[in-house]
Amino acid sequence: MKKIDKDVRALITDFINKKIKTVNEGKNGSKNLLEIILESNSNEIQENKSNSTVMGIDEIIGECKLFYFAGQDTTSTSLTWTMILLSVYPEWQALAREEVLQVFGDNKPDYDGINRLKAISRSHLLLSF
Repeated sequence: MKKIDKDVRALITDFINKKIKTVNEGKNGSKNLLEIILESNSNEIQENKSNSTVMGIDEIIGECKLFYFAGQDTTSTSLTWTMILLSVYPEWQALAREEVLQVFGDNKPDYDGINRLKAISRSHLLLSF
C-alpha cells in the first residue's frame, strides 16, 4: 500500500507540476478543477502575501484523490441504476437502443451525437422521479 501511495503521489505531483507550468505559460484552454484550485492558490498568495490560507501540495493531492474516487463511485452507482432501471422498463431500453443505433449507427458515440439523443434524455428525467 505504501508503494502504491508513493507511486500515486509521484504521478499526481508530476501532473500538478505540468499543470502549473501550462497555467503559468498561458497555454490553458478550458479550466478543470485542478486548474481552478491552482489559480485560487496563486491569487491568494498574490492578494494576501500570505501562505496561511493556501492549500499545500498534500492538500491538493488529497483533493485530486477525493474527486477521482468520488467520481468513480458516482459513475459506478449511476451506471448500476441505469442498468437496473432499463431492465425494469424494457420499453425504454428498446427505445434507447433504437435511438442510439439511429444516431450513431456503427460509429463510436461522440459528444455531439449524445446531445442529439432525445429519448434517452427524456427517460433519464422520467426514471429519476
